[in-house]
Amino acid sequence: MYNQLLTAFDELCQEGRFAANVKRAWQLFQAEAVQKITVYSKNMINGIVKDIELHAVVIDSENIRYSSCTCHHSEFCEHIGALFFQYCKGLENGKVLAEQAYFQLLGVTRASKFIKPSDSELLINQNTNPAELFRLMHEQYGDDWKKCKHSFHPLSQTLTSIKGLAKDSPFEVQQLHWCASTLYVLYLGERALQASDSFSRYYHEMTFKRIAEPWISNLNDLLTEIKSSELQTFQLAWVKQLLAFVYECAAKSEKPTIEWDYIHYHLISLLAGNADQEHEFITLFIRRLDAELGPYMRNMLYGSLAALKLYAGEDKEAISYIEQCQFEKVQRLIYPYVESKMLEQRWDKVQLWMDMLLQHFTNGNHLRSVGPFLALCRKASQLQPEDDRWQAIMLMLLPHSYSALAEHYAAHGKYEAWADLQMYMGRKPEDFKGNELQSIEKHAPEVVLPMYHQAVEAAIHTRNRQGYRTAARHMKKLQALYEQLGKQMTWDRYFEAMQLKYSRLRAFQEELLKGKLM
Repeated sequence: MYNQLLTAFDELCQEGRFAANVKRAWQLFQAEAVQKITVYSKNMINGIVKDIELHAVVIDSENIRYSSCTCHHSEFCEHIGALFFQYCKGLENGKVLAEQAYFQLLGVTRASKFIKPSDSELLINQNTNPAELFRLMHEQYGDDWKKCKHSFHPLSQTLTSIKGLAKDSPFEVQQLHWCASTLYVLYLGERALQASDSFSRYYHEMTFKRIAEPWISNLNDLLTEIKSSELQTFQLAWVKQLLAFVYECAAKSEKPTIEWDYIHYHLISLLAGNADQEHEFITLFIRRLDAELGPYMRNMLYGSLAALKLYAGEDKEAISYIEQCQFEKVQRLIYPYVESKMLEQRWDKVQLWMDMLLQHFTNGNHLRSVGPFLALCRKASQLQPEDDRWQAIMLMLLPHSYSALAEHYAAHGKYEAWADLQMYMGRKPEDFKGNELQSIEKHAPEVVLPMYHQAVEAAIHTRNRQGYRTAARHMKKLQALYEQLGKQMTWDRYFEAMQLKYSRLRAFQEELLKGKLM
């Protein structure tokens, strides 16, 4: 009866049907929700499954569609599945059989069952139809995601196999084929993630991201190389097919693990500057936007329109599209472009984008992600040292810009401004780690004197032994700084004044004595 039931349920769950019910059934089975099970007449199983409420379940192996549950779900519910897994557990080697049944109903198969056709069946050249290539890849490798029951490493072998199909092809074809190979394997990985159960989804997702990271990096490098030269006719056909594939992957995913949107932006940027292609895709994207799409897809389409305009040099149009996107979803498009314009000394364009970014951050939006914008401000200040507006922007964004501004002042020898910033932020010498202060004290000891003086007074005002000990330590440092500056007499007058001012604080006087200041 086991084989009969497994075959029948497998037919019901073909092509991912009832995948959510299968996962929920497995959770109920593992939680021991099946409270009673009875097998009789060689083809009937009935039982009680406790979910939110109790459900009576009947399974008929001779005609699976006659099976029923009091939850009244059509065809296959999680309670029928849980009772079936409990039945499997009662057989010899039952835990293994239950697990095999679970993965088979999800569509996951042992890797050892896969036998690949000869690689020689595919020959990749300039005349290859990329759409046909994707069809063949799906035909020959489309089930490789089922190998990823416990690990995503089998996909590395899949990627190597697909890339190997173009080993004898011209380099221009190899580049495009390798891009297609990487995209297809990323799709397989995401398909495998969708089949994972909710308990292990997070672990699998982190593992896949770690494995996929070098693949995505290599994909971006390949696309950058392709972009550096003018596209030929056969390359144009490949890029269009890659765009169609990425769009389809993004549209299928409810919560995509892969950043299909940024891959789409990179691909569409290859067509920027080609008036005919730009017009074709702008028309296509606007037509798609007219349809009812979810926020992820609408954002991706607006971002793609922005990318087209951005790399075509039409900055105002690009900004108008970006303003219709979720900023965090497109911001990585902006920063490299603005930096490139800085290096080209196109300050009119730089100012346009920086004004837009500043307005965004001064509205209080996403200030936690202000780091890349501050890096651009530092870069602009370095390239235009005579222009104070970039530093003014960083000051405007305090306290979020504190670290970037402090590093900028220290790197450019603006030690007095650095010290003023520390005083403004209320930082004390003990707040700095290790030797952070040593470089400043070495090059401009006079600028840190006010900080130490302020810290001494604050420590004394705590009126406890630890505070007096801290004050004495700071005074010891002040003595060394005054000696370094050749102002011994100034130090002597200061020390005498402090002794007199706090002469009644016996504990403080003891700490001065311990610190060998007296």
